[in-house]
Amino acid sequence: MDKASPLLALAVGLMLLVPLALPAANARASRGWVVAFVATLVLYLGLATLPGLLPGDRLFGDRWNWSGPLLGLAGALWIASMLVRRVGASWREMGFTWAQRPGSIGPALWVSAGALSLNALAMSHSTFRLPAVPLQTWLYQATLPGLVEESVFRGVLLALLDRAFASRGNGGRGSFDLLGASIGWGGVVVTLVFVALHGVTAGTLTGVLPAAVLYLWLRVRTGSLVLPIVVHNLWNLLVHVAHL
Repeated sequence: MDKASPLLALAVGLMLLVPLALPAANARASRGWVVAFVATLVLYLGLATLPGLLPGDRLFGDRWNWSGPLLGLAGALWIASMLVRRVGASWREMGFTWAQRPGSIGPALWVSAGALSLNALAMSHSTFRLPAVPLQTWLYQATLPGLVEESVFRGVLLALLDRAFASRGNGGRGSFDLLGASIGWGGVVVTLVFVALHGVTAGTLTGVLPAAVLYLWLRVRTGSLVLPIVVHNLWNLLVHVAHL
């Protein structure tokens, strides 16, 4: 990623906040959650891109920016901790719990297995092949993307948007049902921001968008970030496996 890309991603993310901020500004209760959402996203993006903007090698070297995502995650969790201590938010509503919603594990595992299998099948038919994948790439894809992006997007940011839309009364949470998961407008906005930050291309729409919908569904269906984190990392690993 070059130095201009993070700044472009930040600009795109902020532009996507405008449609949310305008209607939310009419409700005092929701305005604070929107501000927290914007602050969290800006802090996360700023810290995540910081190592790439500084001279010298990043943590661990190589092309994978390990230090950036970890810094971004720390910033998002710092804001989340303040919200928990001061305004009544909870870690559980952000998905930071081992507990799974009753009856959700079976459907979640079946849907995950089917989606991962379809993704691997689709990737294996691609003509693109990787000559070699270094060990650090395997380690990175097996750990960091799911841990950081799920904790931030389907964790902290989703909870903030759910609060913002719920504060407006009707049309807040549970806007529509998707295979047993009540997806609200907060989930829609988080998904749009997540996809936009990956770059709006044909490859993104066919690869990242389905994955983002899957992660959101798992988060809402189970009430926890455990499966979204695991499935996110498996999705990334299978892309590399299929392209070998």
